[in-house]
Amino acid sequence: MFPRHRFDALTDGLFGVAMTLLVLEVRLPDGVEPHTGGELMRLLAGLSPKFWPYVLSFAVLGVRWRELVRARPGHGEVSLRYINWGLSYLLLVTLVPFTTMVLGRFASLPPAIWLYSANLAGMAICAWRLSAALPAAERDQRGDGVVGLVVFLVSAALAVAFSFRGTPWACLAFLVNGLTPLVERIVAGRRARLA
Repeated sequence: MFPRHRFDALTDGLFGVAMTLLVLEVRLPDGVEPHTGGELMRLLAGLSPKFWPYVLSFAVLGVRWRELVRARPGHGEVSLRYINWGLSYLLLVTLVPFTTMVLGRFASLPPAIWLYSANLAGMAICAWRLSAALPAAERDQRGDGVVGLVVFLVSAALAVAFSFRGTPWACLAFLVNGLTPLVERIVAGRRARLA
């Protein structure tokens, strides 16, 4: 068994670093000196293809961190299986700045969207397995997290499908994740009626 607080500290640190590194890709080109406010505004507007993947990735990491924190209410010990899935999850978290950079530079090319979507889908699957590795009492208290996983995977699949149209906005399909609380309430209501 491993002390959970040590894993929690590593998790928070890696999320903080990954979320901070995202912004490094949003920068003005070197050697460009705007001379008027209009030139500066055009330069800043030209950053939007890099800014939106940054905001999207920051939001996704924030939601994934929040769900991970919610999944581990205790401060006891965790199993080796929990640690292994957690480390797999964190590996994918640390890849988000790279996949965001690729997406920011090549958003209209489908492989950039596929890479980004695969990274985020892998995180969702690892988070689900991490939840399954919790002790039964904690898992029962929290729920199985399958609804959130399904919504997340659907949004990744939509992003990939939209990528075939050659649009840099395909990753906006991840905004579907904002519907997760509503879908969870609907599913919980149906489960309650069936019970």
